[in-house]
Amino acid sequence: MTNYTNKIFKNISLILLFFIFTASLYLGLYLNETISGPGSKADFYHTWNYVLALEKDILASPKGWTVHTPLHYMFLSLLNIIFNDQNLIRFIICTLSLLVPILFYYNLKIKFPIMNRKLIFLFSLSIFLFPSFRYSAIWANDHISGLIFFLSSTLFFIKWEKNKLGLIDKDIILSIVFLTLAVYTRQYYALIFIYYLFIFIQKLKFLDFIKLSSFIFVLSLPGFWLIFNFPSLLKTTFTYKFHNTLLINFSILGFYLLPFFLSYFCLEKNAFSKDKKNIYLSGLISFILIIFLLFIGFDYFQTSPNAGGGFFLKISYIFFKNPYFFYLSSLIGAFFIILICFQDNKSILIFLLLVFGFSGYVIFQKYFEPMFIFIFLLLIKTRITETFFMNYKNLIIYYVYIFLYFTSALINDYYKITLNIQY
Repeated sequence: MTNYTNKIFKNISLILLFFIFTASLYLGLYLNETISGPGSKADFYHTWNYVLALEKDILASPKGWTVHTPLHYMFLSLLNIIFNDQNLIRFIICTLSLLVPILFYYNLKIKFPIMNRKLIFLFSLSIFLFPSFRYSAIWANDHISGLIFFLSSTLFFIKWEKNKLGLIDKDIILSIVFLTLAVYTRQYYALIFIYYLFIFIQKLKFLDFIKLSSFIFVLSLPGFWLIFNFPSLLKTTFTYKFHNTLLINFSILGFYLLPFFLSYFCLEKNAFSKDKKNIYLSGLISFILIIFLLFIGFDYFQTSPNAGGGFFLKISYIFFKNPYFFYLSSLIGAFFIILICFQDNKSILIFLLLVFGFSGYVIFQKYFEPMFIFIFLLLIKTRITETFFMNYKNLIIYYVYIFLYFTSALINDYYKITLNIQY
């Protein structure tokens, strides 16, 4: 009876914690929270003109309002036709955003079936602490729709991979359909299609792969129509200065990987001895790579003064007034990525897509948040994630890290520290 009572109490505590996090999000909605910067609020009101234009013409051009594909804004226009109330629509999107941590939990439960489900549930709630998720939920950003479709896609993709039959079934079809919807919400999800196709060609018979590719091509036809009629959707901040892109993206990805590696090396027994050779090789390769990139020259601020660059770049200039801490973070990030690639060769393609696919003369950390956490835990297979959910201490380390990040974002939102950095 005591064990049963304890189980009920723990379940009630988890549900209560979910409602506390949810209440914090609704409080942010009420207070018009701008934890990720004032641009989140400005973006909502700017793109609202596109929502109004879609009410009059469903094929209205997004040019001048957004460079993203229009599915999310079509949904907002439908809601506005029904309710005609901006605040109510924001409330609806904020409520729908609760699907993100819920879908993440179900993804994790399928990916790690033998792991402690309570720990997995607690981890999924950490999404509420990411500034990018919060501002997207509060300001009805298309980031929320994209994440919902993406997590729906990975849910069926993981189920399909788990069955190990290598057949075209409803799971693989649903995975493709939801990823297509994600692409029509934010076009950079098309990068994930490249990874999916890489897996499909390995696991499917050639004729089945051709059939599935044909199905994907049919689903992509509206996308070709959009690009042909609205070429502004191809507008990017692309730059050929890949040395800047790599240094910044290594630093940003390293920021999200750091708590997992801290947990792995601090709490996992024999973690170093198991990977000793790969650790040395990863360290050597990353050191040579970063030195080479720095030799070319880091000139990000010549084209992007005071814009983006990621958490560690800003910390480097706030506390040290120079970029050397940022260079160290890039080195650490490159080390993490290369070590993961040694453990999971297929992840090489994912990281190549991420570090080059998000190439631009301006790079914001919010591009990766919390999408990269989902990609790392759901699409990459490594001992670092396989052992993470075995110990509550790992969760404590992770929550302390993310809570400090969340707190720093709140402080920055109040004092506007990053707006006054001198680079």
